Amino acid sequence: MNKRRLFVAFCCFYSLLAHAQKEGNVWHFGLGAAVDFNSGIAQVTTPSSMSTFEGSASIADANGQLLFYTNGGGRDPIITGGQSTGKIWNRNHEVMYDMGFTQGGGFSSAQSSVIIPRPGQPNQYFLFTMEEFEFNVGGSVPDQPLGRGLSYFEIDMTLNGGLGGVSSYKQSILVPSYEGLCAVRHSNGSDYWIIVHNGSSGLAVFPVTAAGVGSPIFYNTPSGTSTIIKATPDGKWLTCSVGNARFLFRFDASNGQISQPYSLSASIINSVEFSPNSKRLFYITLENSLRMRYVDLESADINASEVQVATLLQLGVTNGQMQMAPDGKIYFVQVDFFNNLVYLSTVVCPNTSPFLELNKLSYDISGTSGFLGLPNFDNAIFRRDVDPPLPVDLGGNKTLCNAQSLVLDAGAINDATYAWSNGSATQSLNVTQPGTYTVTVTAPGCGVGVDSIRIDQIQVNIDAGMDQSGCAGTPFSLNGSGDGTLSWSPANLVSNANIANPQFTGTQSATLVLTSTQSGCTVTDAVQVTVLPTPMVNIVTMDTTIQSGASVQITAMGMGMGMGMVNWSPTTGLSCTDCLDPIATPTETTTYTLTISNANNCSATETVTITVVPPDCRLQLPNVFTPNEDTVNDDFKPIGPSIQSYELRVYNRWGKEVYNGNQAWNGKYDNQDAPSDVYVYRVRAQVCGAAREVSGGVSLVR
Repeated sequence: MNKRRLFVAFCCFYSLLAHAQKEGNVWHFGLGAAVDFNSGIAQVTTPSSMSTFEGSASIADANGQLLFYTNGGGRDPIITGGQSTGKIWNRNHEVMYDMGFTQGGGFSSAQSSVIIPRPGQPNQYFLFTMEEFEFNVGGSVPDQPLGRGLSYFEIDMTLNGGLGGVSSYKQSILVPSYEGLCAVRHSNGSDYWIIVHNGSSGLAVFPVTAAGVGSPIFYNTPSGTSTIIKATPDGKWLTCSVGNARFLFRFDASNGQISQPYSLSASIINSVEFSPNSKRLFYITLENSLRMRYVDLESADINASEVQVATLLQLGVTNGQMQMAPDGKIYFVQVDFFNNLVYLSTVVCPNTSPFLELNKLSYDISGTSGFLGLPNFDNAIFRRDVDPPLPVDLGGNKTLCNAQSLVLDAGAINDATYAWSNGSATQSLNVTQPGTYTVTVTAPGCGVGVDSIRIDQIQVNIDAGMDQSGCAGTPFSLNGSGDGTLSWSPANLVSNANIANPQFTGTQSATLVLTSTQSGCTVTDAVQVTVLPTPMVNIVTMDTTIQSGASVQITAMGMGMGMGMVNWSPTTGLSCTDCLDPIATPTETTTYTLTISNANNCSATETVTITVVPPDCRLQLPNVFTPNEDTVNDDFKPIGPSIQSYELRVYNRWGKEVYNGNQAWNGKYDNQDAPSDVYVYRVRAQVCGAAREVSGGVSLVR
């Protein structure tokens, strides 16, 4: 069997031995405190409506989704100055049921409540509640002179649209009983035992089956019992206080029998919890300062097996309850009154080589008296007979491509040591050669993880070609080559990203990467493409029309030329062909192209069209004019675009010459306004190079 199969087999073996379930994955406790373990890591979560000083209980479904939670009981808020009544909250943190201060357990009961599924009835739960020693704060409730003792509610999760509701309440099935309340899974895996104090004389064990809550079995114990009752996840041990001492008892989960009381010699405060594998009891003791210790339950002399985990020397810190959790750790409360914080600290690796992780989570208790409790569970849901293997996973087999290297990472694990098959002792390993690599990771007391990976190597040919340069706006081809499936990136800079020789279409310089994928291997090569600047050209002169024989000035501008050149084509009819402003005298319609190039031999072009038309040789004169100085038709002269010169003579109706000249007549005679009348004219003009004579009449209108 190779290392990977060994790792998988060990995981399967662990899954058969560990009985952890998700019903305890969401905790609600204290003053609005909550923790969610569904990610595998304890995370503070919100919101929570919880209000309690000590005891509480919460329950999730098989998928770890919260169902409901409770403080187990409360007090009269008027008498106590605002302390909460007993409440059950649904998964939306709304009150499912208000117990007031006459039902349920006690606000300061160490184990005020515990929730278990009703055997054989899906979606049904029992919520057991326990009275507090201080039940008569402000006076006892009428008809409850010794408190309510052990009571229970039946919860039906099909009520209220799936949010659940209380279907019945049974009060005081055992009175008096205070503080201690423990649920133990029956050995048949479906029924339960509820264990409480029988007053101060011993313990009472109630069977809970499909038929409901049965009659109790009573056990007298030395000097009676009191305070927190805890059970191992496998249901074989119980512990509780007897007077000023802490006792262990053997428990038979098949018949509810308690036997073999064993007195622990340590002076233990009310903070105890078993290990997830049921082999150790952890506690906080006041002997020789405040310390975290444990005893070995498999030892022939349990008291002699005591081992110290750590000293708890934190000034102003009060230590509260302990509770094992889904992550295999034991959590305990530490109240820091100096800084108004409640911390959750942990015992890490309680099954093997435990150590403390202090102040893992924290809650602000400013303006409150704080809290000391954690939720109460049937510890069987946290059973972990063996620790899981360390989460070491190198991933699937990999391939070295050409001369590339790979980094294998065994994962960061606190205080772990790493041993690779090539002798390396680091968390990660840089691999440059093919072969099989195995890593063994060992952490203090938390197990061992082993994984292997095979590294192959293949050669993939790829070449992005030589670096290139080209003029902006002018596509040019890349010269790539390679095996397998090719692709260029950025793809938007080439005409076709999936061929070896696409055209470069970018407008700016860029690094292009050619990628080849073959047999699961991806390799790359890069080419630098430099985009050379292109000059700018602008012919200011618009397309225009001239008569044959005429000329026009062409005006152009060029930018970014440097030491470049100017060239006009065709050259016919231009005064110069290497200047920006030639005079054009084409004999026929011509489109001139201006090309400007720079020192990089990058060029730009623009065109202008000169349309050539025959000359207009018409000679025309108006038949009326109005010399009233309104600038409209104020004078009289021959009209025609090709008139080169003229001589104009004007006569009145009696034949007298009133004007003779080569300029327009302004309607005056002897510097006086000529009267409105019809006048005769005669014009001799040079038009299109020929002499022409025209005569006629014109009306002068004033």
